Amino acid sequence: MIRRILTPLDRSEYTETAITYTCKIAEKLDSEVSGMVVLDSKDIDDSVGTIAPGGLDLAEKLEAKKTLEAERHINKLLKNLSDECSKLGVKHIEEEFQGSPSSRIIDESKFYDLVIMGLRTFYYYDTKDETEKTLDEILSHTITPILAVPKEYKPIETVLVACDGELPSVRAMQRFAHMISYKEIKIILLVENKDKNLAEYYLNNAEKYLKSYGAHEIEKVWIEKKMLNVINEKYFDDVDLIVTGLHSHKSIKEFLLGDVAHNLILDGRKALFLAQ
Repeated sequence: MIRRILTPLDRSEYTETAITYTCKIAEKLDSEVSGMVVLDSKDIDDSVGTIAPGGLDLAEKLEAKKTLEAERHINKLLKNLSDECSKLGVKHIEEEFQGSPSSRIIDESKFYDLVIMGLRTFYYYDTKDETEKTLDEILSHTITPILAVPKEYKPIETVLVACDGELPSVRAMQRFAHMISYKEIKIILLVENKDKNLAEYYLNNAEKYLKSYGAHEIEKVWIEKKMLNVINEKYFDDVDLIVTGLHSHKSIKEFLLGDVAHNLILDGRKALFLAQ
């Protein structure tokens, strides 16, 4: 069961979409939502830059101005989440933190069942090249599954579960089974394996597992070709969510081009349910 959902809020358009996904999922599952914002004082301080001789007073005023602007934006984000949750009758709290966004999110996520956040993140005050780093760091260290969402909301009606029999992909399938309400969705269970008998073993057992949690419309597909190629060629446009596992302690840049999860993250157009 998903009882607690953590939604980190940043300055991007992706945050508005994350709020929508969060509230709609929480409404279905009767979950509690925590909206989380992080004010990175060090980042604001760094954005002021080098202080020229005699410029201390000006630098302090500039830093205070930027801090005030950041706090106003934080309050706006928290209000947006609160309004959306209240509209749907979702229990929610809002929390503010100071420090490194990725570190604070990793620490807080330990006590939640699910994190919902954008596929792109914009936590830093002036930098424009931080859209991969925060999500990458969180994925490399958290034990909590993440629903990473694109810029536009799309109701979850068709889900592709990518499974190769390895522990990360099976664990992702299990965590997903605990999250979703199956009344409205179709599941495409995609297994890549050169051995047909082994593939059928994974397909049949995964089907039994998902059905035990209420799934009823499951399409089982065995493939020998590379998983990523099949997803892109046949399924990408027709599914609303892709469930896949992550191998731990590697960054996005360390993965080969054939890695499913990290290529889909870099693509950025499809909602992903990710677990290690």
